Amino acid sequence: MKARSFKVITILLVVAILLVGWVTIFGKKGWLAYRHLLQTKAQMEERISALEVENRRMSHEVYRLEHDKDYQERVVRQQLDVGKPDELVFKFKSHH
Repeated sequence: MKARSFKVITILLVVAILLVGWVTIFGKKGWLAYRHLLQTKAQMEERISALEVENRRMSHEVYRLEHDKDYQERVVRQQLDVGKPDELVFKFKSHH
């Protein structure tokens, strides 16, 4: 009788250990979910870095548009497609 009880307890312990292992790896808050969160975090950090670079570039652009008269003139002329007096403006067609 003791041998049978020992086998039952052993089987129950093995099943419990397997169940805990399964939940630890594949559960909602398990190892695989954790790995996915780390990957998502890394992607978000890369995106944040790229946006910070873009933000600095745009801030510099705004500063130049507000304070640099030569830059303002160049941007306006490019956008309006005009030149200075006595200046030739060449227009090229895009092949796209």
